[in-house]
Amino acid sequence: MHSPRNSGKVLRRLLTLILALVSPGLHAQIADSIQPLPAKGFWKSELVKKSTVPAILLGSTALVWSKREDIREVRNRYIPTFRYHYDDYLQYAPAATVIALNSLGIKGKHSPARTFVSYAFSIGIMGAMVNGIKYTSKVQRPDAASKNSFPSGHTASAFMNATVLHKEYGQYRHELYSVAGYGMATATALGRGLNNRHWVTDVLAGAAVGIVSTELGYLLAEQIFRGHEINAPLRNNPIPIGNNPSFVEIHLGYAMTTSKDPASEAKGLFTTRGFNFGLEGAWFMNKNFGIGGEFAFSGFPVNSDNIVLDPEISEISTGNYTQAFGVRYLHGGPYFSLPLPHNWFVTGKITGGVSTGSTGNVVLLLDEQHEAEFGVSELPYIKYQPQPTPSFSIGGGIQKRIGRNTAIKAYSTYFLSSHNFEISKLQDIDNDGHFTYEAMPDDYFKLKLSHITFGLGLTAFIW
Repeated sequence: MHSPRNSGKVLRRLLTLILALVSPGLHAQIADSIQPLPAKGFWKSELVKKSTVPAILLGSTALVWSKREDIREVRNRYIPTFRYHYDDYLQYAPAATVIALNSLGIKGKHSPARTFVSYAFSIGIMGAMVNGIKYTSKVQRPDAASKNSFPSGHTASAFMNATVLHKEYGQYRHELYSVAGYGMATATALGRGLNNRHWVTDVLAGAAVGIVSTELGYLLAEQIFRGHEINAPLRNNPIPIGNNPSFVEIHLGYAMTTSKDPASEAKGLFTTRGFNFGLEGAWFMNKNFGIGGEFAFSGFPVNSDNIVLDPEISEISTGNYTQAFGVRYLHGGPYFSLPLPHNWFVTGKITGGVSTGSTGNVVLLLDEQHEAEFGVSELPYIKYQPQPTPSFSIGGGIQKRIGRNTAIKAYSTYFLSSHNFEISKLQDIDNDGHFTYEAMPDDYFKLKLSHITFGLGLTAFIW
């Protein structure tokens, strides 16, 4: 396990390498491309446009590094046996799409020869960056199989291939090619986490490496072809200004509880800061108002150090821990958008629906004698089960469009739900090792789970 100091070194090494590779090339490209034109401001430069998404992905890597084990715990609780290796193949699907479209005579932005050269450069750069960082950072994989976890090579490959599809067909023919490509890349990244092969930080950094590698590969190809082997534009494709901002979005951030419940405190249970993940989308009837929905998940580690155990239970255990509490939200309602100058937006939503909490246990860590007697090292002592309940949320964000169909958003959402919990305690273990639990009416309580989330989202507009 890497310490925060070591993790900081890993991230600095990655950021330094990317900046060293990107800055000189993009500076040269900018100089070549804008000589006949009036000088651009820094924030409108090609360097900023091409580096914004990778920079945000790397920033997210740093922000969630300390929470990566909490995020993995959610996977281990709900789908610990997930073993579907679709990600081994899906990573190549965007590149296969480019090859198939070219084979069918459906032209992309560049000729097949130039596309091949750009792709070859991208593969070489991506491979060098991924392997160079993997075998110097030596981060252990979550399944402890090896120490080459950071960054994720599958994710880097997937986002490299998706960016090629985006450049060849998304920018040239239709933005849905880009949505499909990055959707497949995101599914690949999720697969790496679900299969317990990578931490969330690995896939975030891998996505950044994949995008940067493709930008550099295309930049090098331009130095060879110098404006040749480019197909004629199919249509005028300006950035829309007044179109309705219908969208789909994925976001990740922190979650903090804002209310303390006397019932939970009396039992020695305390939630700590957690994380929030969500998928949402909305259809806008005009440029200001729309209807949409959201699926969100917030997870909170639980501190049970102060829980009071029965004396006989304390005698057989060396300690205890409480499984993290998670809550899922399925909400719908009105969405709002206020366009500002320079492709900025203020966004908002007021939604309601249902929330479902996760079941969990207070787990005893048995001493050696009773571990041998029961045949297990951990024993679920108390079980808790929250009931579904109505819930509400209100949120807002500041959004910056960085491409025709993409935007980055800083968001914050307040969630409100109150859950009834049923508590049962272990009463007996028979000779066959079967557990008997008894409901405890006195421990039936209601938990008001108000919390605020904040983080970053990646938006795809559907113009």
